[in-house]
Amino acid sequence: MELNELLSCSGHSIVLMPSDASARQCRDRIARLRGSHDQAFIETVTVMPVDQWLAELWDATFPAQQVLRPIQLLAIAREIIEDSEFYPENCLNSMAITRQFVDAFQLHAQYQLSDDEDFYRFSAEYQAFYHWQRTMQDKLNEQSALSGQQLAAKLCTLLDESALDLPDQLVLSEGLELSPAVNNFIQRCANKISMATLADNTVIESVPKFSSAQQIIQECEALVAWLSEKFSAELEHNKALDTSLFAILVPDMKRYRAVLNNVLQRQLYPSGLFPQPEQAAREPWLFEASETLMSYPLIKSAWDLISLNTRAVPLEQLSRILRSRFVHGWPESRSGRANLDLRWREYLGPETTLRSALSLARKMEVDEPNVSNVLHDLDTMLKAMPARQLPSSWVRFFDQLLLNSGWPNASDDDVVVQECRRGFSQAMDVFRALDRQLGEINHDTALAWLQHILSTKRFSVSRNWACPIRIMEYDDALGLKFDAVWIMGLDDSTLPRRVEPSPFLPLELQQQACYPNSDPSLCLQRDQQLLRNLLRSAPEIHISHCRESDAGSPLGPCTLLAEYIDDELRTSANRFTMHGELDMPASDLVRPVDPSQHRAIRGGTGLFKEYASSPFFAFLKYRLNLREFPVTAEGLDHRIQGVLIHDTLQFVWESLKNKAALDACSKLQLAALVRTSSERALENPELSVARFGASLLKLEKERVITLVCAWLDEKERARLEDFEVLSTEQLIESDLMGIPLRIRMDRIDKIGNKLLVIDYKTGTIDGRSLSVDNLTEPQLPIYALVQNKQQQQLDGVMLAQVKSPDDLKIHMRSNWANSVIAKKPHDSDVDNPEKWQAELDAWSTALQEMASGILAGNIEHDFSQNHSRGFSAFLMPLLRDLSIEEDAQ
Repeated sequence: MELNELLSCSGHSIVLMPSDASARQCRDRIARLRGSHDQAFIETVTVMPVDQWLAELWDATFPAQQVLRPIQLLAIAREIIEDSEFYPENCLNSMAITRQFVDAFQLHAQYQLSDDEDFYRFSAEYQAFYHWQRTMQDKLNEQSALSGQQLAAKLCTLLDESALDLPDQLVLSEGLELSPAVNNFIQRCANKISMATLADNTVIESVPKFSSAQQIIQECEALVAWLSEKFSAELEHNKALDTSLFAILVPDMKRYRAVLNNVLQRQLYPSGLFPQPEQAAREPWLFEASETLMSYPLIKSAWDLISLNTRAVPLEQLSRILRSRFVHGWPESRSGRANLDLRWREYLGPETTLRSALSLARKMEVDEPNVSNVLHDLDTMLKAMPARQLPSSWVRFFDQLLLNSGWPNASDDDVVVQECRRGFSQAMDVFRALDRQLGEINHDTALAWLQHILSTKRFSVSRNWACPIRIMEYDDALGLKFDAVWIMGLDDSTLPRRVEPSPFLPLELQQQACYPNSDPSLCLQRDQQLLRNLLRSAPEIHISHCRESDAGSPLGPCTLLAEYIDDELRTSANRFTMHGELDMPASDLVRPVDPSQHRAIRGGTGLFKEYASSPFFAFLKYRLNLREFPVTAEGLDHRIQGVLIHDTLQFVWESLKNKAALDACSKLQLAALVRTSSERALENPELSVARFGASLLKLEKERVITLVCAWLDEKERARLEDFEVLSTEQLIESDLMGIPLRIRMDRIDKIGNKLLVIDYKTGTIDGRSLSVDNLTEPQLPIYALVQNKQQQQLDGVMLAQVKSPDDLKIHMRSNWANSVIAKKPHDSDVDNPEKWQAELDAWSTALQEMASGILAGNIEHDFSQNHSRGFSAFLMPLLRDLSIEEDAQ
C-alpha cells in the first residue's frame, strides 16, 4: 500500500512507525498530500510508534496493572539483587549489575524465552537470573504492575476476550522490525482487523559515492564542503532551505560531535562565531538525541544546589554556587562574591563544609552584607533537612531549596529557561513516581537516583527556525527519508558490529529466539539490513570514512558495501573574511618605571627571582599586579609544607642556639625537642584543623619530625667547626638601585669570627643556580650584597636542601671553606677570600643588570626554556588587591 492509497481507505487506520521522528515525518507527508483544507483524515488516520500504540491500547482498557518506567524496574531490581545470596561480596556498586539484569528481564519477555530451570543451571549468572527473575515477577505482582516488554503478552489475553478497541485497519511501515512478543500480538490482530504494509516508492535506489580522509577533521571538512555546495545551489535556484532535509549520519555521536560542530561553525555558518547585536545566531543544523538534561548549565546549577549537605563538599561546588548567575544576588553582588571566592581558594582545602565557608565570609559581610546571603539561606534549610523521607517529599524539599536560592534567577520569557524548567519538572515527576519502589530514603540515595534520571533523560531545546541539516546516529535514522544523506565513519570497524549477548540469559535460548546480539550471523544480517535501509533513505547518498583511527591504526572501507563509485575530492574553505585597520604605535616598548615610583615597587627578592626566570613573568606579576589564581590542592601544598619546615627549624634553634647544645642532646632528647617545635609550628593560622583535618596534620607532623631529626643528625652534627646561631627569620629592609627589598634570612651562623647565611630549601637545589651565567636563585647573592653594607660583612652563603630523609644536601660558597662538612675539594669551589670577592663582584654586576632591566621595562621571554607555567596563569585572573604586600621569599 502506498501513502495516497491509505488516504482513500474508509474507517479508522493506525500506521505503526519505528520511532517518534519517523512518525512525525509520516504525518507531515500525509498533511502535504491531503491538503490543509481537508481535516477529516485526522480522525481516520493515526501515525505513531509501536510502543505508543500498545501503551494506548492498554490504558484504554482502564487496567488494574500499571506499566512501570525502566527506572522503577531498576529500583525494584536493585533491592532484590543486593539482598540476594547471589550478590558478590566484593562488588562496590550494584547499579551496573542491576542494569544488565533489567535488560535481561526485558529481553526475556520481549523474545518470550523459556522459564525451564534446566536451561539456567550451567553458570552462576544464569542461576542468579533465574532466581532474581522469579522474585522480580513476584514483586511486580504484589504491586499490580508489569514492565513495558510484558505488555504485548497481556494484550494478547485481552484480545482473546475482545476487550481491546482495535482500529479498522492496521498499517505497518515497510522494514519495521518487531520483537517476537509484539509480532505475535499483531499477527493475532490480523485475524480480527485488516492488515497492510506501507510501501515507500519515492526513493530511487542509487549507487553511493565514496570518499576517504586521513583523519576525522579532514572527513568533516569534506562533508562541510559538500554542504556548502548544496546550500549555494539551493540559494541560486531560489529554493527555500526550510523545505530541504539533509542528513549527516555518524556511528558515534560522542566521537564526532565536537569536531563536526567546530568545522560547521568555522566553514558553514560563521555568524555563530561572530554574532551581530541586531541578529541572533541561528545555526542551520541540529544534533538529534545527543544531549541529556544534565548537560545544560541551568540544570547543572540546580544540581549544585540540591546536592549540598552539611558534610564536606568540593570547594568547586560552593564556588560555582557563589558565582552562579542562576541564584539571587547576581549580578549586583558578583564582584564581592568573586573576591570571596578568591579568599576561599586561599584559605580552604579542596573539600570543605558550608559552615567553614560562611565563617570566612564574615569579614567581607561587614562591608557587603549581601555577599553570601544565598549561602545563609541554604544553610538554614540544610540544617532542617529530614534524615529520611519519600521521593515525593524530597521533590518538595528540593523545590523549596531552589525557590529560596532564587533559581533560575532569569526571565520566564527566555525560551531556553522555559524548556529547561519544563524538562527539570518532568525529571522530578519521574523521581516522584518512585515512592512505592524506594520507600523512605536518605539524601545521598535520593541524589543517586535523581542523578541517574537527569544524566539519562534525552533533552533538547526546540528551535523556532528551520534546521535543514540533521545530525544523528545510524539507528536513529531508520524509517526517515531525506533529500540527501552523508554517512560518515563507515569503515571496517563500524559495521558489522561486534556480538554482545546478554550475560544473564542462556546463549542457546538467545540464539533460538534469533536475538541479533547473540550470534555473529544474526548480527551480520541485522547490520546488512541497517545499511540497506540507510542507502535507500535519500536519492543522493555520500559515504566517507577515515583511513586512520584515533590511535593511528589503519582502517579500510566497510566490508558490507556491495558497490560504490569514487567521489570527487572535496576541499573546504572558511566562508568568512575579515577586514580591519591596525594602527601600530611608533614604539611598543614598555615604559620605564618612573623614578618617583621606585619606592612603590613591591616583590623584594621574589621580583628578582621571577625576573631571572622570565622578565615577562616579572612584568605581569609585579608591574601589572596580576596574580596566579589560587588552585586548591589535595592535602598540604608545597608552600605550606615549606612554612612548617622553616618554622620548626626556627623554634629548634631558638632552643639550642649552638652546636655544643646540639651535640649534648641524645637522639631521644632531640626528637622530643623537634616534636615540641613542630607542635608550635602547627599553631600557624594557615594550618587550621578545620581546613586540613586532624588526621592529615598528624601525618604531616610525623613527617616533619622525621625529616628535621634526620637533618640535624646527619648534617648539623657532622659539621666540622663549632657554630652559634645568631638569628633566625631575621627581617632586613634595604634597597638595590632604588628597588626596595624586604629580606627575610632563614638563619645566620657565627663560626669563629665568620658569618654564614643559610637558606633552607624544601625542594631540589642545584649549585649552578648561584652561578652568574644561570642565576635563577638570586636570594642568597642579594643577602650577601645587602649584608656587606652592614658593619660586619658575610663570609659565606649556604643552600640547605631539606627535602626528605634520603635527600639531604648542602651547597656552600665562602671565603674560607667549600663546605661546613667534610667534602672533596674541586677547582670550581669558592673557598678562599680571592674567589669569594670575585663571586661577590660577579653577583653585584648580574643583580645590577637585573635591576636595570626591571626599571627600564624589559619584558623579554625565552621560549626555548621549559617554564613550569604559561602566560595564562597570569592573564586569566582579573582580581587584584593592591593592598596585599607580598613578603620576601
